[in-house]
Amino acid sequence: MQALNRTLSNSILEADGRYLDSHELYPLEQYIDTYTTRIETYQVLRDYGDKLVVAALRKLAATYPELIQQHGARCKYDMTEVLRYIAIAILRDDELFFKEQMMVWLDTILLAHKRNAHCVVAYRNLQDAIAANFPAAANNFTRPYFDLIIQSLQSHA
Repeated sequence: MQALNRTLSNSILEADGRYLDSHELYPLEQYIDTYTTRIETYQVLRDYGDKLVVAALRKLAATYPELIQQHGARCKYDMTEVLRYIAIAILRDDELFFKEQMMVWLDTILLAHKRNAHCVVAYRNLQDAIAANFPAAANNFTRPYFDLIIQSLQSHA
């Protein structure tokens, strides 16, 4: 049986014919307590993600116009995909999902194109756009993912 997130799935599998104890139910309780905020954050990222990415790239274009002129469409696509996976990971409350499904791909692509330093700026711009335009809860949920992305990009710079 596939549950919404990995923690709950593991708890259910480990229960093996018995009821979950309070320790095993705690992640589910936390998830339920934050569900409304998670879905609101997901919806904000879904509905405004494209505008956020464009704003981040416009800010990057002020510093690196030639980069955006040559690679702007690809940057927009990549950042939009990353933001979509962040939204899904937030909804699932599953950071490991994001790491497995997105970070390996992103790290490989950006390392191959040697654009890590530029991308750090772009993803910081995107994080700043979210912080400036949306509720604090959206920023609180997205920040760990952007920290992970920026840390990964800086490790190769």
